[in-house]
Amino acid sequence: MDLEANKTQSIFRQALINTLSNYGGKTVILGVWFFLTPYILSQIGPRDYGMWILVGSLVTYGSLLDFGIANAVTKYVAEYQAKGEFGQASSLIATALWVYTIIGLAAILLGAILAPIMPYLFNVPVDQHGTFSWLVFLSGIGLGVSLLGAAPIAVLKGLHRFDVINMISICGMVLLAGFTVLALHWGGGALGLAAVSILVNLVMMIPAVWLVRRYGGKIRFGWSGANRSYIRTVAGYSSALFLINMSGQLKAKTDEIVVGAFLTVGFVTPYSIAHRLSDIPQMITDQFMKVIMPLASKLHSENDRGRLRQLYITSTRLTLASFLPLGIGITILAKPFLTAWVGKIYAPYSGLVLILICASLFDTLMWPANAIMQGMARHRLLAFWAIASGVLNLAISIALVRSLGLAGVALGTLIPTTLECLFFVIPYSMRVIGIDLRTALKEIYLPVIAPSILMGIVLIGLRYLVNPVTLISILAVGSIGLLVYIMTFFSTGASSQERNLFLDMLRNTLQSIRLFLQPRHSDAK
Repeated sequence: MDLEANKTQSIFRQALINTLSNYGGKTVILGVWFFLTPYILSQIGPRDYGMWILVGSLVTYGSLLDFGIANAVTKYVAEYQAKGEFGQASSLIATALWVYTIIGLAAILLGAILAPIMPYLFNVPVDQHGTFSWLVFLSGIGLGVSLLGAAPIAVLKGLHRFDVINMISICGMVLLAGFTVLALHWGGGALGLAAVSILVNLVMMIPAVWLVRRYGGKIRFGWSGANRSYIRTVAGYSSALFLINMSGQLKAKTDEIVVGAFLTVGFVTPYSIAHRLSDIPQMITDQFMKVIMPLASKLHSENDRGRLRQLYITSTRLTLASFLPLGIGITILAKPFLTAWVGKIYAPYSGLVLILICASLFDTLMWPANAIMQGMARHRLLAFWAIASGVLNLAISIALVRSLGLAGVALGTLIPTTLECLFFVIPYSMRVIGIDLRTALKEIYLPVIAPSILMGIVLIGLRYLVNPVTLISILAVGSIGLLVYIMTFFSTGASSQERNLFLDMLRNTLQSIRLFLQPRHSDAK
């Protein structure tokens, strides 16, 4: 029993350490973008900013050319390493690299072909057609580079080295921020932003590959040793992922495209800002999700059904516990935050934030289920529901955009996502893993309700009592609400294992800080 308990403790400790590493990396990235967004907006103006966002949304569809290969590489590297099958892992990686190289070149060629056509598909002013075409062309090059750069990151995920992945992300973000400021200062505009992204992606591939070779042990990274038989292995796993990813793009990036096509490019900017603000809770929660799929793959390969069930319960509860305080805080403080962050002109769009946060909540709630189903290779049925939800998203958005404007586009995201989550993904995953509704209510959902209600009451009261108008006062009010949530959750909602793990991490962190701050006495005489 002690051995089993220690193994469970070790598994969740590893997940916790990787998650905290992810949070550290994402905090830096979000902080940089927080300050960069108003700076970029002020330097290039709302119209060019809208074009840049619109092209980014279009090119994001190009990420579907990954075809789910990255997740397949992560799954099989984790599985092969657990079984000690290092040669198979190396051959799989080599095969993926060749596929990525071919797809990346195709993406660059496709961007060059589509560049002169794209301005005519949207309400882009005639004098901006040239800029829009160049943005598409440069973004196509960036897409090709980023596809090839996905391979080493996927391998590092399979090796559970999220600490080094976050180190790469932080360095890349700092580099991107510095080059962005320089490019805008020298008058590069939106085209400068696209060129900077290509440069940073190229540079950051160097440390990524080096770290794979350092931590991969007997797993080799390179083009040699590819085997066409692994294409079938990867395709068999990733074909369903392709549909899931396509659905994700339809739900996440179609909105700006619909706005640009049926309204004007100028409306893309306020929608994008509201969308970006509502994405923050999901982006933070995503850091926990990244460790689930390779961990589920490992447990599934060991036929450890009990820990898979516990992984689902814990990961879903912590997903809600991570999302809800941020979602509630941003929703209640959206109007003053938008005013202080990007200007009073964007404050009327705070209602969009509420709709989009609700959509993000139901989307995020499906992540633990999707990740574990992928780790178990039981995600094919989820793919069909996902693509149906994505198509319905597009249809509703187009149907409502004329009558309801931006709110109609946001509702087009919320309605199908809610249906997919509550009626398909959650019931299916619970049935496969073996969790009944009573257990789910008791161990997943009820523990996060009381902290959420209490935090909401506190924040609403503070907003009307304090009336925060500056970023500092808004963050202070939000921090009080977050503290109320954390204290309530850990005293009533968190499991004893979670409390002990977090307390251990806190004690170790404080001890490390004390040792670092202690004066060092030299023994030299």
